[in-house]
Amino acid sequence: MPEEIASIEDFDKHIGGGAAAVALFYYPYCPFCSYFMPEFEKQAGEKPGFFRLRADILEEIEDRHSVEVVPTVILFKEGKEAARLDGAYGRGLSAAQLSAFLSANGL
Repeated sequence: MPEEIASIEDFDKHIGGGAAAVALFYYPYCPFCSYFMPEFEKQAGEKPGFFRLRADILEEIEDRHSVEVVPTVILFKEGKEAARLDGAYGRGLSAAQLSAFLSANGL
């Protein structure tokens, strides 16, 4: 299961390594996030580098990465944003979108 990140320091540590890191930005009260979370957890499985963070608590990180819609999934490589999958207003994200995103990025 993906780890929950609770601080800016933890976030920077997770994305700063040499390995790819996949972050799910979410709000716990967002119905689209609640629907999507189990799919993110399922596809992440026990793979290293997958984590999630509450964008409503870690607003500085949300702003730093221009997250406008949740859920949003961002792939980081060597501390930099390499790819992203933004949710759609009023629809969120689907399992098929996440699968395609991960496959397209070799994950």
